[in-house]
Amino acid sequence: MNTRLIRVGNSQGIVLPKKLLQQYHLTGEVDLQPTPEGLLITPVATPRRQDWDARFQHALAQGQAPEGELLEGFADDFDDTEWQW
Repeated sequence: MNTRLIRVGNSQGIVLPKKLLQQYHLTGEVDLQPTPEGLLITPVATPRRQDWDARFQHALAQGQAPEGELLEGFADDFDDTEWQW
């Protein structure tokens, strides 16, 4: 597949077809790595747990209480019966 370089401000860029963007999951930020064969473009992986706070807030807004499910089945009398100073 051939494409042309286009002027973008003081730089140059290329237009990638939508099908390639979808096939290689390229959205937003991408990583560019020079190789002996040319330029490798890969998606930037979202760091794990980066969006957890937003997901928890969304779950709470939907009326879910994830922490209740996580602690289900645990006795809540640990401080009274198990803990010793």
